[in-house]
Amino acid sequence: MAIMESPLQLLRDLFPFGQNAAEQKSAAAVRGLLDTVTGLSPQETIAKLAGSVLPSINGQPNLHMRFKLLEDVRLEAEEALPVLEKLIGHAVLPLPLSASTSALHADNLLKGLALAYAGIARSINKGHLNDGLSHLMHRSVRRAMAMIGRRQLLAYRAYAAPSAGSWQALHDLYQMVRGQRSQPLNGETAPIEHEYLGALLFAYLEPTKLPRAELDVINTCTRQLAAYALIGEVTPETGNGKTSDPCFVVRPDEGNPGYPISRLPSGTSTFGSLLIDCTQIITAIDRNITRRPGKTIDPDLDASPALLQTLRVAIGGKSARRFSRTRFRPRGDLVSGFGSVLSFLDGNTFSRRSVDSASRYDGRDYASSEWAMVDESPDGFRLRFIKGEKRKLGAGDIVALQPRESSKIHVCLVRRISSSQIRLELGLQLMSPQVSVVDVVAEEIAEQRAVFLHTLPAYGKYSGLITAPGTFRTGQKIMVKLPGRSLHRQIGTCMEANEGLEFFALDRLPD
Repeated sequence: MAIMESPLQLLRDLFPFGQNAAEQKSAAAVRGLLDTVTGLSPQETIAKLAGSVLPSINGQPNLHMRFKLLEDVRLEAEEALPVLEKLIGHAVLPLPLSASTSALHADNLLKGLALAYAGIARSINKGHLNDGLSHLMHRSVRRAMAMIGRRQLLAYRAYAAPSAGSWQALHDLYQMVRGQRSQPLNGETAPIEHEYLGALLFAYLEPTKLPRAELDVINTCTRQLAAYALIGEVTPETGNGKTSDPCFVVRPDEGNPGYPISRLPSGTSTFGSLLIDCTQIITAIDRNITRRPGKTIDPDLDASPALLQTLRVAIGGKSARRFSRTRFRPRGDLVSGFGSVLSFLDGNTFSRRSVDSASRYDGRDYASSEWAMVDESPDGFRLRFIKGEKRKLGAGDIVALQPRESSKIHVCLVRRISSSQIRLELGLQLMSPQVSVVDVVAEEIAEQRAVFLHTLPAYGKYSGLITAPGTFRTGQKIMVKLPGRSLHRQIGTCMEANEGLEFFALDRLPD
């Protein structure tokens, strides 16, 4: 009897009609739990949704009802998640306990939602009833991918790497829809592929090298650009290095977003891999970089030219390190932020003698932290946090590094941040072998303090200027007042800009 009833029971679980009393009672219990989050703080709301509400939904046998209840939880979470995401994105590093707790609750909820939506899709897929329930399956896959993508973005907000499990889950979901052979996209599967490509593209931009304040803008740009990526099978010609740089290879059985094809080790098997061709993405970015004022283009990316250029370099596969690094372990003191670096450089460098350590920070208007200098190359350093003042660090920030027992100060920009529960590491780019704090005079503005970079080895035969944002503009003539002499220059290309600074190349004026 049980054998004959099993197909009928499967249909009852899958289709919305004929809900029995137990299913209705289960749904009512879930909605009752949802009512209890009213009035809770955002962190309490997220914790309760993840710890109490979601587990009660997973036992709902009717898949349509389960999806509807998950949608109720997702909409409730939308009231609280942005608050926690903003808190984490603005927190100092390493994350304090309050921010770490918020991140853990948010991660648990997003992971739980992703697993629950994916569970619906797998139940339909295993039941071989895809034709009758394809709409529910595709909606569930798309929701699961969106939750995974948001979970990964949450990790990037703290400069942490998404888990290998999250990438494997994305690949598995895409393969479930794609099938053994690539099928033509339709109105339900195209948004799934778009979601998948959006997550991959964001990872290819190496978010640990980008300013935290611009992650949401960049994430929006990648979602727009995903429509211009092409995905297909890797061919034998691909493995022979005949494919151009803006392409990435994805191995669906590996827990990572894939690799630039230009960096694929020789002899690596690409059997069963996917090729992500980003050629048209480069073209779309170029249209935005070179657009004329008032001209309408598609896609219309709401990002500065400097940021767009950063994205272009990352996707174009040109951001490889120029030098090998030498491992060493001295310690150094780090000061971050434009104002603090100015103060540190401007005659406030402390003594390097060990006996002065007790009074090192007396009377200073900046705070420093202690870091292990793990690696060094001709153009930069890798540091690991030891102790000291926690600061709101971001990629693109200016820092001053002074090794212990040395009077030399290195002015750098933060290029990469890696954060985990056990360590915080920075990758720094050394800007110039010689720097000075200067007064800069220009017409119609008050005299400004700035960091003058005497040479810029990584950028060519230029000198450079790091200033407070919004102070100068390209083409403006200035006088740089150095000790004993003055230089007349013109503000050149803006090489980089963020909420904390602007970095310009300086052009010589004709004689």
